[in-house]
Amino acid sequence: MRKNLLFLFVLVSLSAFAQKRVLSYSPSNLPVFLDQTGDTFSKALLGGLNQPQFQALDINNDGRKDLLVHDRTGGIILPFINVGNNDITTYKYSPKYTAAFPKLKNTWVLFVDYDNDGKEDLWASIDFKVVLQRNITKTGDKMVKFQQVSPFLRAFKYSGIPGLDSVNISSSFNNIPTIADVDGDGDIDFFSYQAGEGNLLLYRNMTVDFSLPIHPPVFDLADLCWGDFRDTTFDAVWLKGCVYKTYRKKHSGGSTLLWFDNDNDGDLDLLMGNADNKNLIFLKNGKKDLGMTLDSIIAFDGYWPAGTTPVQLGSFPAAFMLDADGDGVKDILVAPNQVERTSKIEQTKQVLFYKNKGSNSFPDFKFEKKNYFTDEFLDHGGYTAPVLQDIDNDQDLDLLITTNGDHAKTGDKTYKVVLYRNIGSKTKPVFKLENEDVWGLGNDSLSFLSITFGDINGDGKTDMIAGDGYGGLSYYKNIGTSTTWAFTTPTKNYNTIYVGQKATPQLIDLDKDGKLDLVIGETDGNFNYYKNTGSTTNPQFNLVDDTLGNFIVNEFLFNLSEPDYWYIGNAAGEVADLDGDGKYDMVFGGDEGKVRVMKFDTYNQLNYQEDTTVLFDSAFMSYKSMDYGNNTHPTVGDLDGDGIKDIIVGNDRGGISFLKGKVEILGVKELYKRNEPIVYPNPTNGSIVNINKKTKDEFIFNLYDLSGKLVQSETSVAGEVVHKMEVNTLSDGIYILQSSSKNNANYYTRLSVLKGK
Repeated sequence: MRKNLLFLFVLVSLSAFAQKRVLSYSPSNLPVFLDQTGDTFSKALLGGLNQPQFQALDINNDGRKDLLVHDRTGGIILPFINVGNNDITTYKYSPKYTAAFPKLKNTWVLFVDYDNDGKEDLWASIDFKVVLQRNITKTGDKMVKFQQVSPFLRAFKYSGIPGLDSVNISSSFNNIPTIADVDGDGDIDFFSYQAGEGNLLLYRNMTVDFSLPIHPPVFDLADLCWGDFRDTTFDAVWLKGCVYKTYRKKHSGGSTLLWFDNDNDGDLDLLMGNADNKNLIFLKNGKKDLGMTLDSIIAFDGYWPAGTTPVQLGSFPAAFMLDADGDGVKDILVAPNQVERTSKIEQTKQVLFYKNKGSNSFPDFKFEKKNYFTDEFLDHGGYTAPVLQDIDNDQDLDLLITTNGDHAKTGDKTYKVVLYRNIGSKTKPVFKLENEDVWGLGNDSLSFLSITFGDINGDGKTDMIAGDGYGGLSYYKNIGTSTTWAFTTPTKNYNTIYVGQKATPQLIDLDKDGKLDLVIGETDGNFNYYKNTGSTTNPQFNLVDDTLGNFIVNEFLFNLSEPDYWYIGNAAGEVADLDGDGKYDMVFGGDEGKVRVMKFDTYNQLNYQEDTTVLFDSAFMSYKSMDYGNNTHPTVGDLDGDGIKDIIVGNDRGGISFLKGKVEILGVKELYKRNEPIVYPNPTNGSIVNINKKTKDEFIFNLYDLSGKLVQSETSVAGEVVHKMEVNTLSDGIYILQSSSKNNANYYTRLSVLKGK
């Protein structure tokens, strides 16, 4: 049988493929972006930042500390590699390393070495559970590798009640805990604040106490009110507030925490930020000062740091300690942790740099700069919907970006249109920021603004249609010239069209009858087709199809506080002929954060077909739907004059990303590789293996061991793209997965099962 299996590898069926002209997209830094003074944005196309979390760790296994930035909005991971200069602002963005990290969303992540091997391990809240992933990187590995220690961490509480003697380690996803050796015994402890409780929980690591191996950690819920204090509001702290060690309701939001020894006395002091508050509170630990047995907070300062500009952010600041400027001592970066719109959320210029002008043993933090690190980002707030349009008749495309303009400034009520004028050419674009509220749309009080252009009344001038958060449209007539556009006050409730919430319109002659039609996305995730049954000078838009292409863009969400389940779509896209073959395609995004491409021969065919081989993800070195966080909003246009449309993507972080389009002639082998299913995680911990087929077609999956024995066989559910195969009954080892499609194409993937101990 082994001989037969080897024969299969040699004679892989390629008969289903032939040479083909194919379209593909991949990230690129082609366009140059300048600010209003003419300086270049060095991080223009990274998508912006809202609630960045900064962590230092060795990502590429070269012995130097790199930088990982995680943004709570969309759970985006941005890896920056240290290329020789330890100043983090000079690190090189390297998206390929994203594949090393788990998917995170609206949560916290920390990297702390718990097993004393000198490598940072990953701690995070995933699916409402605190998880720990061990750093198992070995010499020669090209990037960091993690292996899950446990699906969720638990702690003993010694209740004496069988079955109830342990609890899940708890740290709400909207808080940030702190992890360090608080008791100085050589193992790592975990410290968290619980929403609705004014005291702090210490989960003490007992591996040293019980003479156990350092891996895995063993936690004990040791203190229900660490430090003998209670948190109240703003700068108020109740010292000696834990006489009975009972819970007491205080503010309900949560806290961000950071342990560090501020005075080199051997006990850990604390920095704490609170939900709905603007400041950081410094809490002085008096354990060593007063010779106490237990940690005890004896003083606090609600205006930290003293002797310099104290922290003041819109709401809920979080502190991160790392060497930010490469001088060998650890500094502190402060950024917002607030996601919910209950308070002001600063979404631009929101990172504060407090430089350590002392030492690591005796730090002295002084305010150095606002908008640190983020000043090189193209970032206009928390929502961007780009449009490429030649607004000055110079034969190149300019860039218009609708945005909320930063929630802290606008309250999400006065969305604007930002103009980046192309001062380069049609083949080498250079976009310069010219106006952050062009045409004054910020005065029209439109939310979730999305715009499209076309000559509505047949006067030879390009007019504008704007969609809003209520699902309606506004019409702006162009009364300017061909080189200087100007618009009348809007005609709201245009054509009495309402599609539901968050209308994202596009003017496009979809049926190619010479008249502009409307295609409008909405919150429910569908696209509505309104056919122009009037004329080129007096259009009348009538709903023909409320689910164009018969597909839905949506994401399944779970509301823990209700509890409740629901889908959210926020469909946004553009119809265009991407590759110049005379056929329309649709590029679209939505709340799920991905960018997808639909192919169709005629606009009114029943089902559009998703092409998952168009977008190349450099993080996974494969063709798959790319993920940009939340609320992706793509626009298309040929920016380099090669006849192929390129893509600019807006998102919920206030920035943009760019995808370069190209057409290639691929042979049999290249087509085979491009269509090969993606198997992950690989190695697997012996639980679930995901198989991305890149198509909704039926597949048969056969799993063989190395002796050639068939150990498992499954058929994918019709209509699914990702098939989940349970492999929990398999032993550690190497297996061969055969994936067979209905068109007789066979693919073979080596699968490693490594459960760990």
